[in-house]
This record gives sequence, structure tokens and C-alpha cells, in this order.
Amino acid sequence: MTAEERKAKQEISKLRRMIEKHNQLYYLFTDPEISDYEYDQLLKRLAELEERYPQFKSKSSPTAEVGSDLRTAAEVIQHRVRMFSLENAYSLEAVEAFLERAARNTGQSFHPVTLELKIDGFSINLFYENGELQYATTRGDGYKGEVVTNNVRMIETIPQKIYYKDPVEVRGEIFLPLTEFLRINREREERGEKTFANPRNAAAGTIKVKDSQLVAERKLNSLIYSVGYFDKREIDTQCNLLKFLKELGFQISPYNRLANSFQEIKEYCLKWEEQRSKLGYEIDGVVIKINDLHIQRELGFTDKSPRWAVAYKFKAEEKSTRLLDVNFQVGRTGAVTPVAILEPVYIAGSTVSRATLHNEEEIVRLDLHYDDTVTLVKSGEIIPKILRVETEYRHPGAGKVRFPRNCPKCHTPLTREPDGVIRYCNNINCPAQLQRRIEHFVSRKAMDIEGLGEALIARFLEEGIISKLEDIYSLDYQKVMQLEKLGERSVYNLKQAIDKSVKQPFDRILYALGIRYVGDKTAKIIVEHFPDLESLLQAEVEDFLQVEEIGDKIASSLFDFLHNEESLQTIRALQKAGLSFRAEKKTVSDRLAGKSFLITGTLSRYTREEAEKKIEELGGRVISSVSKKLDYLIVGDKPGSKLQKAGKIPTVKIIDEDEFEQLLD
Repeated sequence: MTAEERKAKQEISKLRRMIEKHNQLYYLFTDPEISDYEYDQLLKRLAELEERYPQFKSKSSPTAEVGSDLRTAAEVIQHRVRMFSLENAYSLEAVEAFLERAARNTGQSFHPVTLELKIDGFSINLFYENGELQYATTRGDGYKGEVVTNNVRMIETIPQKIYYKDPVEVRGEIFLPLTEFLRINREREERGEKTFANPRNAAAGTIKVKDSQLVAERKLNSLIYSVGYFDKREIDTQCNLLKFLKELGFQISPYNRLANSFQEIKEYCLKWEEQRSKLGYEIDGVVIKINDLHIQRELGFTDKSPRWAVAYKFKAEEKSTRLLDVNFQVGRTGAVTPVAILEPVYIAGSTVSRATLHNEEEIVRLDLHYDDTVTLVKSGEIIPKILRVETEYRHPGAGKVRFPRNCPKCHTPLTREPDGVIRYCNNINCPAQLQRRIEHFVSRKAMDIEGLGEALIARFLEEGIISKLEDIYSLDYQKVMQLEKLGERSVYNLKQAIDKSVKQPFDRILYALGIRYVGDKTAKIIVEHFPDLESLLQAEVEDFLQVEEIGDKIASSLFDFLHNEESLQTIRALQKAGLSFRAEKKTVSDRLAGKSFLITGTLSRYTREEAEKKIEELGGRVISSVSKKLDYLIVGDKPGSKLQKAGKIPTVKIIDEDEFEQLLD
């Protein structure tokens, strides 16, 4: 082996490792570190080296395989027809070269093409037989995909039944509308959880979660554009195929069109590159497909891509601006998030003056200094990101941005969870947290204090009527009456709602306290095992971990909250106000005593809360996950993944709503 060959072999090996790493980050962890363009440049360089040195080619090379989203031990199903990935073109010249190559290989001058917006989502394969959805799988490694059927059933735009009876694989993209993306990230930020970088990551993460109810709540959407296995030969063009799929009830993009010249292709691509920010979802390019399906079959495929389609990728819009300041914001759970304050700059359809910096590690990665010139990227994404710092423009002596060690509002020392990246202020009465904490405390699932909304809470804080959460129960109603636009009747109703809330059960009070990671269902589980405040205070982290549904994060967060002096003062003040920190077992009978239940899907005669209340009144217990401890799984309409999991445990009895009612009688 020559020195040149040895050097090439080393570079090929290094490139393969890098590409495999980025494949895992993109497909498995939905957390890419580099752009699609940078990834494609690595792949292009590898292909060039393998072409020049064929002795080092391998069937397992990333140039020959589609990136895989398959997780270890996941249930998989073989695709009937392989799912390929598209070749990317980063210029209109590359698109023109693709068209010329296709025409040359078929002896034609030009092939009409369909133009379809490239949704930046998550590829899905849907298999129907006898007109019913049999299963749904991810792209996987192209040959087989991970089963996500129960979660896909939660997506309203994917039909469960179609009139076409023959077997067919239908393919498309699952995506998250921008409004939902913003809502989810806002809620995650309030809970101190890591936010999604973009809607694609959120969609990919959602489609694989274990809780199908969460999928339904996140309102994923879909657009269909292709088929895999399909035996309807009279459909001879992509246009007719899309029309047929629409007739079956699938959602098809309304912006698809047929182009008969390169000029039409160019105009369409440039138009949507400019107008993509006006859509309610993310697109990152245009897919160009030869319309004639016979020509598609004639052209065939390379090792990993069709020769009859190409994806024109939009350029990631970048703009430089100046960093004016960094604000450190404190959320409801005490999570401190750094936000860059920027000199306003117009990018990708909107003027940007702020950009989240996520956490301390991001500030360190960027080596950020005050007054730095920074480059922003949107890539069509709704959330702007600081891509890099232009250090050549940095002023000598510029101050380094440092994450505070004390809360910027109340000066309490910040804490950081082991192995975590977020710093927290654990002062329950921190002014920055107080507004959102009170909003959470009075919300419907918590203390349910009707009439005490966001605007009124803000006025109470501003006027000094309340300064701590517990002040709700010692309001000076004479002062409240003096507030503008608050009539006597409104104040009376507010007092009634506050007085009524004193009778809320222990689990709702625990949830209302806003303990990080403790949701309403988790609060119920905690109270079931620790039925009063004293048993909670005596418990160690290890005691919490004995409860199957409680993990490390919840256990540590709960323990820290209960042993925080400010938290305890609030709890004692609430006790003094009459709130009960002791669970009352309200049972009508013990008919279901010792039996555990779980509900999946939507019941027709009860809300989930009503059904759970019935179970508890009869001495039964509602748990949060499928395990050997579960006795009954109640199955409603559109059940989630719990049904499949329960089916593998012989001791779990799977019952429908009618059988559930028989247990109640």
C-alpha cells in the first residue's frame, strides 16, 4: 500500500465514523450538530474518495446505506418496498444537471416534472389492507422500520380506513405545525425541560414516545406524497397518483404543480424559497420528480436514491448583527434561561431582536463576549439561533458573558442537577417566578380558583395586595374592592372560589405547589404512597425511588423542594389557612380494593377523570404505566401503545368500556 493510499484509507475511515455519528444524532436522537449542507459535503467527499480508491469501498458505507432511525430492541417490520432517501441539490444548476442526466439516459430532451414542497418532518410508511390501516412504521434503515402504529392513530389527518381494498404502502411526512411547536417549547421551558431545536426534532421525538395521549395532545399533522408497494398500474403519472391518494382521504399538499420547462421549475423554487416563512409549517426545499411513472421505473435507483427525483434544498439564511446584552430569565419552576438581546435584524420573514442561548454550555461553546458580532441562522425555522461569533470583529477588552451563580432576581444561589445543563433558583417566593407560580397554583387542574386570572394576579402583585403565594388565602377584600373595574359581585365570586379551594384534596395541592417534574398524575401516585405531609418529609430520595412510576429526576426534585426552607414556610402557611396535606380515602365500597387500573384511548361515557374517580371510590387504584402490577387495562377509542404492551403480560386483563361498567355495578 502506497503512502497516498494509506492516507486515503485513513480519511475514508475518519469520514465514515463522522457520518455515522451525525446519522445517529439526526435520526436516533433528533439533535443534529451540523446543517444538511455540511453533512452532504462530508458524504460527497467520502463518495469521491471511494470512487478514486475502489479497493476501500464497502457495502456498509454511508454512501450505500440510508441513515437509520431504528432503536435497539424496537419492534420492526420489513418494508414491502424499500424506502430510499433523496439526492440533494444545493443550486438550480445542480437541478438542471439532474434533469439533463435523466433526459440523456432515456433519450429524451426534457421530462415534465412534479414540484412538491419538501416538508421538514418525519418520514412515515402506512400499510393498508382490506381498506384498514394495519400498521405504521418509520423509514428505519430503508429496509425495515420501527412500529409506531398506536401513535400514528392519534393523528387526525391519517385515515384509519380507505375504500381501496388491495394491499398498499402509503408514504408521506409527519410534521408539527408552528403554532404547536411554539406552545410545546413554551411549556417545556416553563417546566425547566430542554426545548426542541426545531419542529422536525419535535415531530420525530413525539412519534416515538410511549404515551399515545401525549401524541394526540401535540396535534401532529401529515402530508402524503408517494406509495411503496402498490399494484394499480393504470395510474401512470405522479400527478394522477397524488389525485388518487387525495380521493382515498389522505391530506395532499395544495401547492403541488406540474412543470413543463426548467424556467417554471426555477420560478417555483425561487418563489417558495422567498415565501416559505408564510406557511404554517416548516419546509426546507422543493422535491422535483419526473411525472411519468414508466420513466421512473426505467431510470431506477442508485444504492440509496432514486434517479428520477431530486431535492432542491433552500439556502439557510444567515445574517450578522451585534449582541447588545444577555438577559437571564427565570421561569415558573426556577429554570434560568439566557436570552441574547440583539440589534434588530430582518431574517427569513421577520425582524429578530432576541435569540435564546438555551443554557450555560451554549454560552461557553460560542465563547460569547458582550458587543460581539454574531451570525444568526433561521434555516426557515421559526426560532433564530446564534450560529457563530465573528471573533475578528471583537473589541479588545470585551467582557466575557458569564452565567450568574445567584438568581438575577432574588439573589438565591442557583443549583444545578447532577448531569443536567440547566441552573435553577429554588426560592418559591422569587419575584420572577411568583406570577407564573400563582397562575399554576390557581389553574383548573390544581386549586381551580375561578376568576383569579393572569391579569388580576399581575394587578395584585403590582398593588402589593399579595407578595407570596399563600397571601391568596388572606386577601384584604376591602383593598380588592377598591381596584378599578372590580365590582362587588366579582369580588364576592372570587372570595367564594378561594374559600371553596381550601377543600381541594392533597394530591391537587401537591400538584399546585409547582414542584419540578411533578404533574397532576404523578402527584396522585405520590399521595397514594405517602398519604400525608409528615410521611413525605420523613422520606429519603431512595424511598421515593421505591415507587415504580417515580424516577431519579422526580425523586430528587421532590426531596429538594420539601427540604427547602422557603417551600416549607409556604406549606406551613397554607396549612394554617386550612388546606389539608393529608389524603382522605373516599370510598363508596371496597369492591375494587387491591385492584389496579389504567386507561388507554378515549371512553365514550366517561371523561378520564370521571372514570378514575369511579375506580378510586370503589377502592381501586389508578397507576400510570403498564407493568406486572397492573390488573385491568380499560380500552377506549384510539388506544395508545399501552394496549400492545399490556397484551404481552398474561396477568393483565384487557377490558372495554362495557366490561368496565360491569365491574362498577
